[in-house]
Amino acid sequence: MSAEQAARRERVTGEPRRVRPLPRHRAQSEIDEQTALGGAYVRSLMRGQLRAALTGFAVLALTVGTLPLAFRALDDDAVTWCVLGFGVYGPLALIAWWYVRTAERNERDFARLVADRPTDGRPTQGCRAE
Repeated sequence: MSAEQAARRERVTGEPRRVRPLPRHRAQSEIDEQTALGGAYVRSLMRGQLRAALTGFAVLALTVGTLPLAFRALDDDAVTWCVLGFGVYGPLALIAWWYVRTAERNERDFARLVADRPTDGRPTQGCRAE
């Protein structure tokens, strides 16, 4: 093969390619642009969080609010201190655990909504499955 017959290599160059940003999700852009739909999404999250907080507070108020009645009925200082020392912290811890679990679930569902991913099949609070 002669040098004339061999194909000559050429380097082709062009404009550098620009990396396009990934398209944003519709719900995320609605929230960022503060449209009415984005506001409805955020209000929905806030309503769910407020519902969880008020429920936890109501259970706490009922639990702690009935303690003076129980102490009056017991009329024994040793039992009163035992109830205060051991009987109050268990329900407080359960209420706190329930509230944190519910708040995280609300935020996880909201994040899935914003990312346009379906939830895990169960309806969110206030919505019916159809």
